[in-house]
Amino acid sequence: MDPHPLTRIVIADDHRLFRDGLLRLLTDQPGIEVAAAAANGAETLDAVRSERPDLLLLDIDMPDLDAFAVADRLRAEGHSVRIILLTMHDEIPYLLAASRPDIQGFVLKDAAFEELVGAIHMVATGGRYVSPAIDARPVPPSPLSPREREILACAGDGLTTQQTADRLGIGVKTVETHRAHILQKLGAANITEAVRKVIRPAGSE
Repeated sequence: MDPHPLTRIVIADDHRLFRDGLLRLLTDQPGIEVAAAAANGAETLDAVRSERPDLLLLDIDMPDLDAFAVADRLRAEGHSVRIILLTMHDEIPYLLAASRPDIQGFVLKDAAFEELVGAIHMVATGGRYVSPAIDARPVPPSPLSPREREILACAGDGLTTQQTADRLGIGVKTVETHRAHILQKLGAANITEAVRKVIRPAGSE
């Protein structure tokens, strides 16, 4: 008897070979049913809306809407689907985004398949999972202050200046000042570039 209850999953990844390979592997896995597969953010939203899966395996980097934009839309629409992020990027700053309450797992794409299956079962039953390869890495020093990191995290969540001020309980002018300091420290032209410099450094795939 399978010790795990049936978990219905949507797979979202824009790389067809990876997506199809994952689909074949998971289809043969006891306790897991792949309800749909999606190649971009819009298809992912449609699949979750129509299939109402228990869990979403979500690639961070996708056309039209990235994983965080998809998660924001699903949260705004009241969907309770649990989310595991899949990525080739193992930089520590991603953990900041992965710690969001609406994202419960973080697995590297080069992890063993058995690790992914274990993460699925853990997250599906209410737990959280972060690949040990990430958890074991030391956090690199940051030129940003704790408040600046909070503001950059808000930007990564897609919040406006006003929404950031509301979330952190500070004034809009204060947010704008911190954003200016962030751009200066990171040598970024705008806040979007600053987020990418921290979350997706140059030269990473």
